[in-house]
Amino acid sequence: MLIEAGLIAEDKLEKAVEEHKKLDIKLGQYLVREGIVSSSQIVDVVSRQLKIHKYQPDKFPIDMDLLNVIPVEIAQKYQIAPLFKTRFLLTIAMIDPMDIMALDAIEIYTNTEVEPVICTDQEINHLISSLYGTYSGIGGVLDDMQFESGDENEKATFTDEVEVGSIQDMVEEAPVVRLVNSILSQAVKEGASDVHISPEKDYVQVRFRVDGKLHDVPAPPKSMIMFIISRLKILANMDIAISRIPQDGRFTVKMDNKEINIRISTIPTIHGENMVLRILDTSGGIISLEKLGMSESDRLKLKPLMTKPYGLILSTGPTGSGKRTTLYSILKDINKPDINIMTLEDPVEYRMEKVRQIQFNRRAGMTFASGLRSVMRQDPDVIMVGEIRDPETASISVQAALTGHRVLSTVHTNDAAGAITRFVDMGIEAFLVSSVMLVSIAQRLVRRVCPYCNKPYKPKKRAIDYWGIEADAEVNFMKGSGCFNCMDTGYKGRTGVYEVLVVDEFVQDMILQKVTAQEITRVLKKKGSLDLLKDDAVDKVKKGITTLEEAASAIMV
Repeated sequence: MLIEAGLIAEDKLEKAVEEHKKLDIKLGQYLVREGIVSSSQIVDVVSRQLKIHKYQPDKFPIDMDLLNVIPVEIAQKYQIAPLFKTRFLLTIAMIDPMDIMALDAIEIYTNTEVEPVICTDQEINHLISSLYGTYSGIGGVLDDMQFESGDENEKATFTDEVEVGSIQDMVEEAPVVRLVNSILSQAVKEGASDVHISPEKDYVQVRFRVDGKLHDVPAPPKSMIMFIISRLKILANMDIAISRIPQDGRFTVKMDNKEINIRISTIPTIHGENMVLRILDTSGGIISLEKLGMSESDRLKLKPLMTKPYGLILSTGPTGSGKRTTLYSILKDINKPDINIMTLEDPVEYRMEKVRQIQFNRRAGMTFASGLRSVMRQDPDVIMVGEIRDPETASISVQAALTGHRVLSTVHTNDAAGAITRFVDMGIEAFLVSSVMLVSIAQRLVRRVCPYCNKPYKPKKRAIDYWGIEADAEVNFMKGSGCFNCMDTGYKGRTGVYEVLVVDEFVQDMILQKVTAQEITRVLKKKGSLDLLKDDAVDKVKKGITTLEEAASAIMV
């Protein structure tokens, strides 16, 4: 069937038949896993050849009354989901409509004739989850997860706003615990960076942010939202009695020998509390600049500046662009026994050995500025400040760099040159900025083409011309077709796109003349001493690391 449809060559199919038998998995699963064909393509072919209807959500809305027709154990065992039932006919969704054993078992159990409808793996998981409870389709939840509260010395405080006792009893019950565990375990499994739990008028929306993009996942009933929120609040030592003001908390999850740090933020909305969980997997350690995606030429420019005895190293970009991760990579590279490294963060994301890391405590009145003053009295050689966001922090950071310290920090600007003018705008004299600033690193994150389903492709000529790619250039345009490994997105993982501006004597003169950021960028580009974000993105597109579409979504050209 696949050969006739032109989806696979005969020799490749023969090889796939041999391999899938060795791995003891179905042929279709093997083809999808290896990125040879997508699950939707297999469904299309099988549907046409066997004249079996494809699952369509609009034709088969979820009917909760079907819960009693087939129990969850049977649905999970045979990977099926009931869709529609009349007196004599039951319509079910299944991955393999040729599974005679499954069809016979369902007919015997229901005493009803069964009509199969073919669907993909993702669709059957969604259906089972929606019918029988969130994530029941993934084969159970992690009951042995270990939780560690954000602050062992703090206890959750309660007021008389709600009946706290009854809520607390409910959230400790097994169904709620399993539900929360399942959400967390699936988020970690998918490599999500954030989990959004958002109440609507009549339902709850749960979304995972994977590789920078949000996607919906099966959500629990609206009646469960209060208990889910309260369970997570208790884990994070937050006040479950207060829902009318924003709260923040954190806790640690230990699962599969990995330590997962989770930060929680809540904010009241018109339909209830909105909760966002930031997930940070610290088991992988701190990644090197090379693995982050920085080019060799940029690393060569940055390397000598990292070891300067004093000066200011800045990482710039929007929220979520990986600025702090880049600074951690630099700290990892320069972390030697003969230097004292101290960090001032909110919050501490990665834990580093032999580095004194300080967590803010705003309740005690500790800000970036006050904390930085205290750190200066600890005889540091290198100081990392989580973010410079106000004139006072900027002034103290510059003074620290002037007095013989290496200072690393982040600012929010659109490009590398923007960091220079940002400091001037915050009231720092131009001569001070020119004398202490060593380098400004602008960055963005783009999704990588999935290695399991990547295939050569030819972008439209208009897009190639727009990005300034020469026709005779050596290019290797790649694009993911979508497979099980990348959840049919064509992308898996992310990489950095960088712009490294070295503040040499030429740039120092421009700073003293108060030249605009745009002019600094233009002059350095013309001079050939600055590769822009666009240039690095184009280089990664030409190497097949990402696509033009993905680059366009992250970088303004």
